[in-house]
Amino acid sequence: MFVCIGNCCRSPMAEAIARSLGGDRVVAQSAGLSPAGFIAETTHATLRRLGYSSEGLYSKGLDAIDVSTVDVAVSLIDGEMQHVFGCGPHARRVYWPLPDPFGEDDSLYLRVAREIEVRVRHLLEEELFGELLPD
Repeated sequence: MFVCIGNCCRSPMAEAIARSLGGDRVVAQSAGLSPAGFIAETTHATLRRLGYSSEGLYSKGLDAIDVSTVDVAVSLIDGEMQHVFGCGPHARRVYWPLPDPFGEDDSLYLRVAREIEVRVRHLLEEELFGELLPD
């Protein structure tokens, strides 16, 4: 599960990238602490630019996810607000403080998406016990 504030930029990017890279080996989800109610158009465009599908992404809150079943919770929230999620007792919690690109130019969206891609790839390698993922 990937979490940011509005669930319109960072966490949906991470969800889409994890779905693509993990395939049927993972269940990727995203949510926001205060969901915006939409996925930013620049998020869709950035994912397309990098070759990822944004199909099925929608902005939602934590209440839309059964957090008790989450194995890994990733906070993408930058700054002081490192939220502790109410996940199951064995859930791994990861903190990736990345800047929120909402309202910024395309270059920040792309930079953030590329960083998410690197981190998701590494996380999946760890969680899938070193299975090689396609480049």
